[in-house]
Formats: sequence, structure tokens, C-alpha cells
Amino acid sequence: MDKKINDILILLCKGISNRKLYFPGHPKVISYAETFCRELAAFFLMSKKEEFFVGIIDGHFIFNGKRLFGPTVVGRQLIQFMEMLRCGGVSFKKDLTLDDVSAFMDLTDGLRTPLNSLQEARDLFKHKGILSITLAGHYNDQLMTGAPDSKRPWEGQETGGFLQSPTLIYQALFDVVTRAYGDAAYNRELDIDSARSVSQFMLHFTQQNFADVMQYIHYPDYDSYTIGHSVRVSSIAVFLGMKMSWPEESILAIGTAALLHDIGKSKILPEILYKKSSLSDDEFRLIQDHPKVGTELLLAQKDVSPLDIAAAWGHHQRYDGRGYPHKPAWTVRSPPIALLQICDVFEALTAVRPYKQAMDPQRAFSVMIADKGAFHPNLLSAFISLIGIYPPGTYVELSDGRIGMVTGAGKIIDRPQLRITCLRDGTHLKKEDQYDVDLGTTNRTSLSLKVKRLLLNYLATEQ
Repeated sequence: MDKKINDILILLCKGISNRKLYFPGHPKVISYAETFCRELAAFFLMSKKEEFFVGIIDGHFIFNGKRLFGPTVVGRQLIQFMEMLRCGGVSFKKDLTLDDVSAFMDLTDGLRTPLNSLQEARDLFKHKGILSITLAGHYNDQLMTGAPDSKRPWEGQETGGFLQSPTLIYQALFDVVTRAYGDAAYNRELDIDSARSVSQFMLHFTQQNFADVMQYIHYPDYDSYTIGHSVRVSSIAVFLGMKMSWPEESILAIGTAALLHDIGKSKILPEILYKKSSLSDDEFRLIQDHPKVGTELLLAQKDVSPLDIAAAWGHHQRYDGRGYPHKPAWTVRSPPIALLQICDVFEALTAVRPYKQAMDPQRAFSVMIADKGAFHPNLLSAFISLIGIYPPGTYVELSDGRIGMVTGAGKIIDRPQLRITCLRDGTHLKKEDQYDVDLGTTNRTSLSLKVKRLLLNYLATEQ
């Protein structure tokens, strides 16, 4: 059921994102609205409920007291819309109509300034004829209502331990790449400055809190993985740049370039890009053409850097000169692009896709090492030592049953630094009660511990 809730809300969020890209009544927008209504009807039939209520606390979607990470990432525009309406949640009734959903989506694009009160927002909905979608007040208020005449306690519960800033960073990264893909698909000017700004924000925050951001890059965004892939590659590249003590301007440049490196895929039809079965020869040629297409897109933009263009062109070119597009003899491969290629392949191997499960980092490193000539050998060696077989942000179970988030590679590759988040009896610790353990130290307690297993996708399934 939890996955069903996430999927329904993500449908709505994606519909709103598309409404901001396309005109009212566009087939793609209508398709999202119809699918949302259909899936919500199935939810009502299965759950026997009369309404679908989702709240918002501190920029997170909440359903029945649980934080919804996936919808929060893709739903930045809906959250901002809710804030403009001065409300703390939205309720979709069992008698929800397609007209109401379409009007709701139109309003998310049409409302330009925040309203003065929740009552003004409710009056606006009434004026627009939106009757099967109602707004609730904030959790702080004593009793809220899905409709003005039916009071009930607000369903969202303050669960504590929110990692607000990391979530907002990931959300902002996801949003800027989503908008870039939409603009590129319809030949609009790209907002390169936004990509550069969010990269700078990520760099400054992650200098002290990198693992908190990295835990979010493992979220399996199955049907939008091209966007998530670029976000994850950028996050890893920024981390590596920091660990290698690159100048800040160089780290910002590679972070921005990584966000845009796959922009050529915006011109590939979704049915090919997200195809679960084998690609035909013609479809594979279209996929292989995306670096060239992305380079042409960026060359037509203002304010792009040489590294942005080089990243789009060269991220599938191997160290030995093979790969695609064909590498002219006169070209010189720069270290940032060689590093970006390593990050690109590592993310692809270790991420969930609609057609495959995630590969654990140790296995991914083995595959990359075995591919002779694919990667810059010194950079690959540095990458492995800095990331470690348990990358920052992943969760592991210890031999004594406790669970911790990896905060950094240890002096010994299989003995990382951890932040304990869950006790052996299954008790999840609040953030202020979590504590650090370094398996690389020589004290008796640490020496008696070892990593029992890596918990892939733990954030999405256990939190």
C-alpha cells in the first residue's frame, strides 16, 4: 500500500510539472490527470476510504504520519503551491472528477502570488468550481477540516528526525534537471544559472553534511531515473572533487556539467528511453546519439561553459579512445571528464532501473576494474579508495544487529565510519540520539564489530 500511495502522489506531481511546461488541455497533461483519477479510484476501492488526504510539514509530504520521500523529491512545485495557498494539506474526495483535477493543475500554473489566508484559498477553489478537492489548515491549528463544514483531526503526525536541508537540496537538484529536460525538449532556452546556483548550494552544504545528502541519492526513482541519474552523478562528482581538494570553482563546474551531461536524452521518446525490453538496432542508435544531440543543444545556449559541452560530448568515451561518439585523434581528455565518466558508470551500475536491481558497490568496482581500458586507472583507483565499498549515505547492518548510515570511508576499506540510527531491537533513534562509531579504531568495542551486510535502498523501504 505504501508504494501505491507514493505512486499516486508522484503521478499528481508529475502532472503539475508537465502543466507548467505545456498549455491547458495538452494531451500529456490530460494523460497524467486521467491516470491520477484512475489510480485514485482503485485506491478508494481497495482501502474503503472516502478521501485521500496528504499533509505537508516542513516541506515534506506526510501520509498517515509517515514521510513520503519520493513524492517530496518530485513534488517541489506542488509543495510551493500549497504554501501559496496557506494550507497544510489537500484532500481528494471519492467523487473526484477529471474536470476538478484539470482545474487544480491549471491553478498551480496560474497562481502567481501567495494568498492572504486559507479562507481566501478555499474561496478561490469555490470560484473555480473545484468541489471534490478541499484544503486543510496547518498541523499547529487545533482541528482542521477537509471541508469547511466537517471538522476532524489533521491526519499528519510530527514524526521527528526530518533531515530538512538535505531533502531540500536533493529536491532542488531534481527540480532544476527536470525543468532543463522540459525546456530542451521544446527548444526553449535552458536556465544554466539555476543549475550553477543549486550546484553551489550543494557544495557549501555538503562540505559538512555530505552523508546526509548522499543517503538520498539511493532512492529508486524507477520511472524518472534519467533525471535522478544526473542528480546522483552530480552529487558523487562534487563529493570526489571535495575529497581530492580541487579548487571550489572546479568542483562547481563539474557539478553543473554533471547535472546537464545527459540533456540529449530529452530528445528521445519516453517509450524508447524507458523501454524495459531489448532495444532494436535503430533504437540503440538513437540512444547512442544523445551525447551529440546534447552537445548541439548546449552549444545553442547562453552562459554554458566549455566543461558543460565537453561533459555532454564525452561522458561515454572510454580512456582507451573507444566508446561513442567517435573520438577524433586530435582531442585531449581532461581529468574532470574522465572522473565524470567513472561517476556515470558507477551510478548506472549501482542504481535501480525498471529492468534491473541495484548492484552492490563492491561488485560494481569489480566490473569496472575488469573492463580494461575503460577508465583512467589513477582516477579509478582514487575513486574506489575515496568512495569505499560502503559509500557515504548507504546503510549497513552490524554484526551485533544495529543499523547505521555510513558517514565516511575508514582507514580499512571494509571498516567504515558510521552513525548508528537503529538499535538491535529495531528502535529507530531520533536524530539527536544517534551516535557515531568508527570501525577503523583499535578500541576493543570497535574491533569486535564488523559489517554484516549492506542494506540497499534502506531509506526507501525502512524509514
